[in-house]
Parts: sequence; C-alpha cells; structure tokens
Amino acid sequence: MTCGITLGDTLTWPARNLPHKTALVSGIGAGRRTWSYAQLHAEVNRHAHALQSIGIGKGDVVAAFLYNTPAFVFALLATARLGAVFNPVNYRLAAQELAYILNDGGAAAVLFEREGAAVVEKAAGLAPGTTLRVYADADPAPAFATHRLDTLAAHQPDTPPAVSLDENDPCILMYTSGTTGRPKGVMHSHRSKLQHNAMMHQAMMLSREDVGLSIAPLNHTAELHTSFLPRLQVGATQVLQRRFDAGEAWQLVEAEGVTHFFAAPTMVGMLLDHPDAGIRDLSSLRLVEYGGASMAPHLIREWDRKVGAGLVQVYGTTEMGPCMSVLYPHEQLSRAGSAGLPALGHELVVARLREDGAPTDPAQPCAPGEVGEVLVRGPCMMQGYLNRPDANARALAHGWYHTGDLGSVDADGYLWIRDRIDYMINSGAENVYPREVEDALIEHPGVLEVAVLGEPDPTWGQVVGAYVVSRGEAAPSAQQLDAFLLQGDRLAAYKRPRRYHFVEALPKTTSGKIQKHLLRAGGTA
Repeated sequence: MTCGITLGDTLTWPARNLPHKTALVSGIGAGRRTWSYAQLHAEVNRHAHALQSIGIGKGDVVAAFLYNTPAFVFALLATARLGAVFNPVNYRLAAQELAYILNDGGAAAVLFEREGAAVVEKAAGLAPGTTLRVYADADPAPAFATHRLDTLAAHQPDTPPAVSLDENDPCILMYTSGTTGRPKGVMHSHRSKLQHNAMMHQAMMLSREDVGLSIAPLNHTAELHTSFLPRLQVGATQVLQRRFDAGEAWQLVEAEGVTHFFAAPTMVGMLLDHPDAGIRDLSSLRLVEYGGASMAPHLIREWDRKVGAGLVQVYGTTEMGPCMSVLYPHEQLSRAGSAGLPALGHELVVARLREDGAPTDPAQPCAPGEVGEVLVRGPCMMQGYLNRPDANARALAHGWYHTGDLGSVDADGYLWIRDRIDYMINSGAENVYPREVEDALIEHPGVLEVAVLGEPDPTWGQVVGAYVVSRGEAAPSAQQLDAFLLQGDRLAAYKRPRRYHFVEALPKTTSGKIQKHLLRAGGTA
C-alpha cells in the first residue's frame, strides 16, 4: 500500500497502458537487447524480491558502482519498490573515494560489475559496514562477491513486493560531484523526484513518442533526473550507451531514431568534432539538453549548422533535483550565456552577500545587474545533506537553497551565472569573475577548453590564471591570447590572465564539470 505516488510506481502506468512498447534498449549490433514495458516491469519486480531475499528493506542504502547498464535500471527501480534508498556512485572513483561514500552513506550493499571489481574489492576492505557485495554482470563472479544479482532474480515472482511506502520517504542518496572538495550525500524523497519529472516533461516537451539516449552517466543527477526518469514516466523508449563515445552515440541516434538526449557542453564539443556528425542521418533528433555550463555562441552556431536539433540549457544542482532554470531553443543565441528563467514551480532570487559571512537573506534582493548569491526554492528541494547538520543549516537558511553560485538577474528576469563564490578573484580590490574570462577565451579558435582561477600574488593579492587546453596542433601562445582578449573590447584589461598554463586536459567529473579544486592543488587530468 502506498500513500501518494512513489518512484517505484512510475513503471506501473506504461506497463499497464503500453505493455508491448519498447521500454529499454541496450547494446548495438549483434549485442543489442530490448525489453518491452511489460518485461521491464516484471524484471524490476523480480529484482525487488531478489534484493529483499538478502535482507534489503525499507530505508536501507544500496550503492550502485555501475555503468549505464540494464542492471543499473533494474536496481534503481527495484530499490524504489522496496522503499530502499538508491545510491548511484561515480564509476570513475578510486577505492578510497568509493569507501568514503559507502561509509558516509551507511550502504548495506554495493552492486558492481567486472570492470569495477578491483576498485570495489579494495573499497570493501575499507567499508566493513557494507556486508553485501552483489555482482551485477554476466561474467563469472569474483570470489569476494557475496551474491550474483541475475541468479538471485532468476526465479523470483514478477509481481510487486508488498511494502508500505509514503511519498515523503527518502528514495535517492546522491553525492555531490565534489568540484570544490569532499562530496556530500544529498537526500531526496519520492515526492521531490516525481515533481522533478513533471517539471522536465513540461521543459523538454516529452511524450511517449520520444526515444531517449543516455550517453551521460546515469550515476549523475543530470542524466538520471532531468532525462532518464522523466522519459520513463511518460512511456518513452530508453536507449543506453554504456559509456560515452561520440562516434557510437551518433550511430545510435541514427539506428534507434533517437529524439532526445542530455550532454554536457564538453560532450557537445566532442560530438561536433567527430566526423560522423556530418555523415549520419540525424533527422530524428528534435531536442538536446545540456547543463553544467553555458554554451559558447560559436558552439551553438556550429551545432545549428551540423545537427540542427533544438538546444535547451538547464541550470541546477544535485540539491535541487537538479533543474532550477531553463533556457529554451529560441533564446540560445539572443540570450547566450544566460541560465534562463526559473523552472516550473520554482522561485529564484539573487541576494546581497553579507560582510559578516552569515547566510544571504532572500529578503535582501539585488537590483537588476547587481551580483549576489543565487537562492532557489521549489518542490524539488532536497530533504538535506546526510549527517551534515551544520551544512544543512547554512544551505537551507530562510527556507531557500543557497547555491553558492554568484549571479545576477537582468531587467527581464533572466539569470546570469558569474561563478562560484569560492572562485571569485579579488585582484587589486577589483572583483573578477572567472566565468567571464573563460567565456572570452573560449571564443579563440585555438582554445578547446579553459579554466580560470585566482592565483596568489604579492602585489595584487590575486591575479588571474588560465589553464588552457589547445585545439589541434596550432596552439596559441600566451601573447596571442592576451592580444585576442584586448582586441574588440572583449575583456577589460584588468580582467585578463597574467599567467597562462597550457595543459593537455582539465580534470573533470563524469558529468563534464571541471574540478577547479584539483587545479588549485596542482593536478590536471
């Protein structure tokens, strides 16, 4: 029995009304497999009973160290049906990082596959509380695994387990991407996830006719919560790409008639650079959603020329579900650099920073154009950080989520993100926002990627430092980049970088966000 609708119920409607429609596609060519909605519904129920048979119940945390696989989907929905809490973990983490999340989240079980087995084995030794190590792959299980997921599920009933759930029960524990330090566990309820689904249906105009492709990691909130789950709820077809590969992504778009996917701007750049962008039939593609950063105008123009599908930017955070504001296709160039208008059901205010360091107050809004902290509230807000009362008190002060992002709103109410508060540069009493410098540098044809940080300086306190990844072999020099910025009124002289660092790659999360704290620590990818 349930009170309200829960995440586990999202499969009930399409399984009943669209039982023969293709729900899930995995693999390509000879390895392609499909599940109808009726088959997916049955598989999820069997997996729910399987997890229940090894002691997983309401409130237990189940960590998933998995790529974009059917096992991920089965486990996600099965835990929701049990009232357990699903904890998707970045599959690129090292053993100690994984162990930190298992310990911090109190995971009862960790699901893993062959490719991550060595990492999980080391992490399991550092996380004694995670006693269930469930293998979710077709290959022979390693000796340290306690169970095999497919074996557990094979002979279980295909009817839903009898569990009493409430829409306000927690269902997802998702750790922040760690762009500024140790990740924090963000707790979301069934209700907040379903509200987020509804918001994304409106923002992306999703329907049962859509064919969605997951090329970004399902373990990240953008792919899982702005794309996969909303599409699932309306009965769309879901196509899984195990891990991102630009050429294979274009092949899947053509082969499966894909209409929608999410990609970080860095992924969009790689897709455009791949030769298949010019030779594949991409006519089925109607809308591509991106987030994590705004898109440079030259990239938008190149996308329009090569692909032609609409672009939608979503701005958000794990704490808010994640989408908080939306910039639509017709605004991509006229409002380039903006994060758009508040999403359905959300309120947004830019509040004045306080000199005493106390949380900003939504009752003290900035004037249009004035820079302050972005605060948001809405139905998709997190329940809180796990085991972080001090962080909760600050992040949720005054009943609003404090993003830690610096931004401003213009006269029309559009949001413009300047940077993280932590990354604002104070050089000779002048504030410099790294995002502004990055947006100017990325317009240079020889720059592929760039990250800007404040660096200590005995004279100015801080100066602007730029980490540049060059495009192709004709790498621009520091002098050429400096001249480019000063030409055409692109950037005020005091904002230009005084130090350039030319690197092969920038450290990133799996969602494509640049990890600036690693650059500060002296690391690159």
